[in-house]
Amino acid sequence: MDARDTEFFQKAGGAFAESMASVFSMLTGREFQMTSTPGGLLDPPAIAALHEATAILVKANYQKGLSGPLFFVLPLKEGTMLVDLMLGGEGAPAEDLVGDSKDALAETFNQVMGSANQTLSDLAGETFAIAHVEILAVAPEAAAFAEHLGPGTFQDIPLPASQDTLNTTIHLLFPDLLLQQLKRKLGLVEEPAVPHPVAAPAPTRQAPLASGPMPDAGNLDLLLDIQLPVVVRMGQTDMQMGELLKLTPGSILELNRSADAPVELLVNGKLIAKGEVVVVDGNFAFRITEIDSRAARIRSLG
Repeated sequence: MDARDTEFFQKAGGAFAESMASVFSMLTGREFQMTSTPGGLLDPPAIAALHEATAILVKANYQKGLSGPLFFVLPLKEGTMLVDLMLGGEGAPAEDLVGDSKDALAETFNQVMGSANQTLSDLAGETFAIAHVEILAVAPEAAAFAEHLGPGTFQDIPLPASQDTLNTTIHLLFPDLLLQQLKRKLGLVEEPAVPHPVAAPAPTRQAPLASGPMPDAGNLDLLLDIQLPVVVRMGQTDMQMGELLKLTPGSILELNRSADAPVELLVNGKLIAKGEVVVVDGNFAFRITEIDSRAARIRSLG
């Protein structure tokens, strides 16, 4: 294993282990410990051999920054134990994964992907995002795994997970195409050398330089028609998955902001202003009381 491979396992494996431990701990209210270890290349029959019984296959499809699917594989028994903990139980296993349990696990891995992608995006300097998460129960036969995984080999990163009542290993699987994309985005692929063109001799006479700075207003004009998401945020809170599924009409959520605190205005996910909610012509509106400088607002477009 060369230095680039080692760095990939540290960055990618570390991002997913950290995000998974954080999400599992938050949703269950119990402390999870997770690590990542370097793995090898596996084909579908080898992946099927990881589990003696039915397994859960989690498929996440990238739609931004990267393209293609990413997979997680974990035993059905431990997967249902995890869901039971999230729903307020003591970690009882189940024979299948259906209904609310399946939806809860899908939302769990959706949050795992969001957290891990944020870390990887920061490392790459580019935004990564997925379209959706799909949960499948797969029999231990190699043919069943091949049907859902597709052909080729997969880079395996084992993620051992431990908690008082639950110990298992979740396998993170990168298809080769996605693996090479992510390595390139993280600067872990040696790019071929590009020959430098021979510079033309400098002219003996130079044209007079124009006076004054070059205008850049045209560059700014190109940005003015870009549509950006604008969100008015009154507050936020964390909830266990079990509490979320128990919500009904009339339920009250207590937010982490006092009634007299200013409301936040976020543009492109970045805080640029604070103010208060008012009513204009029967509609809610936002009155700005504090706002970032114009330069800071332009930077928020990035």
